[in-house]
Amino acid sequence: MNSLTSQTLERSYWCAGLYVKFLAEKADTAGDYTLIDSIVRQGTEPPPHTHTLEDEELMVLEGILEYRFGKQKGLLHAGETVLMPKGQEHYFRCQTPEVRVLVKLSPAGLEESFKSFGVAVADSLLPPAREKVPSFAEIAKIFADVGVFFTPR
Repeated sequence: MNSLTSQTLERSYWCAGLYVKFLAEKADTAGDYTLIDSIVRQGTEPPPHTHTLEDEELMVLEGILEYRFGKQKGLLHAGETVLMPKGQEHYFRCQTPEVRVLVKLSPAGLEESFKSFGVAVADSLLPPAREKVPSFAEIAKIFADVGVFFTPR
């Protein structure tokens, strides 16, 4: 693998069906925020959840994303953003087969939870086989340990 390819894949992970590339992490921003370039496909969106520590801001780069937090809901098209404050349950759903979105989490640190169960793209350009993806209960525990709680279905 040449160095350009290695740099392109650095900080890129498959996380339970999501492609995530960490553009900025805790060490890069003095802990202020984490910035993620993500590709979300229909059916891979996270279930409704609440962050107790981080605000989550979304900016759609491609596609259309439906969001809800508190009593607010709407659609985001390319170039549009929404800030979902900590402490409020929220979710987002793809309205197109695939959505590319920038996710800013403030403050930083949640990237370590994603990496703990993600598969580095440098190891495989394809998403991992289903049996290699942790169960939802395992993922929910990883995030609960850092103050992110999923709403029971």
